[in-house]
Amino acid sequence: MEKKDVLDELTKLTKKEINLSDICKTLELNEYEVLGLIRELRMEGTNIVIQKRDDDIYMFNQGERELDNDNEYQFNTDENNEFKFVAISDTRLGSKFQQLSILNDIYSKAYDLGYRNVIHCGNISEGLYPLTNIYSESNFLDDTLSQVDYIAQSYPYIDGMKTYFITGIKDEKHLKNNKINIGKRISEIRDDMIYLGYSSCNIKIDKANMLVFNPKLIKTYTVSYRPQQQVDSFRSEDKPDILLYGGLLQMEKFTYRNVKCISVPSVCATTREMSDKRYSNTIGAWYVTVKTDRYGKLKSVNAFDSVYYKTNKDDYIKSKVLKIDKLNR
Repeated sequence: MEKKDVLDELTKLTKKEINLSDICKTLELNEYEVLGLIRELRMEGTNIVIQKRDDDIYMFNQGERELDNDNEYQFNTDENNEFKFVAISDTRLGSKFQQLSILNDIYSKAYDLGYRNVIHCGNISEGLYPLTNIYSESNFLDDTLSQVDYIAQSYPYIDGMKTYFITGIKDEKHLKNNKINIGKRISEIRDDMIYLGYSSCNIKIDKANMLVFNPKLIKTYTVSYRPQQQVDSFRSEDKPDILLYGGLLQMEKFTYRNVKCISVPSVCATTREMSDKRYSNTIGAWYVTVKTDRYGKLKSVNAFDSVYYKTNKDDYIKSKVLKIDKLNR
């Protein structure tokens, strides 16, 4: 067997817990060869957990789950010490309630206003529901690979613009059910979509710190409660300068403990699940300008909102793909 075939077979074998002895027998390799291949898979991002017990080594493949969550990314300001971006969240693509037309409009307006960067705060997909779940009919795409392919093909593309995104609790369902990290998959297909990690990413803008975050906790009746709770959890020395908080389906900005908190709204119509759980759902985007001082530290954050009060029925059927390159501009 060629090496690629051996790696594929090893990946399959470890989908269920298996010991090293059985792997060696199946692949007809010695222990050192198998452990070397395991190391390669782990370096490529496949999270194979290894435990030693009963005089043997046991392995289990957790799929594309990241080995840690200390994600970091660096942006630099322009000649005016400014960094401009649009903040969005919860596009929920794959849902019959998605609003691709509104998403396209946000990108078009952002480009016309001079914005070239979009930060997506999670739940880029609607995720998966079991067939027995009452909300399963809310999806028009009900499997992982179909959602990955649809997002890669249909997410807005404008030459010169880039989208930086984390994945959220909805996206994690693909990982739990099928061991596929859709953030990595989408980013591999689309050069303009940069995956920053699951649930959170620490972004530096010069020397200013911005945390992009998507919670696992449910919404509360008080709009500011979850961001305040998050800020309260930070030690003084660990506080970010800016907190971008997605997943709450709300639009709010305030300062708490000297942290600029921005709750990022959805770009999705109110789903049946949201309605049943009495979740309010604000649709829109933030247009943000971060300015740093001559030392690279945060000087100011200016954010203005753009709210969409009306959604498009059956937009998942009617919407067109936005693709603008240099040739058709």
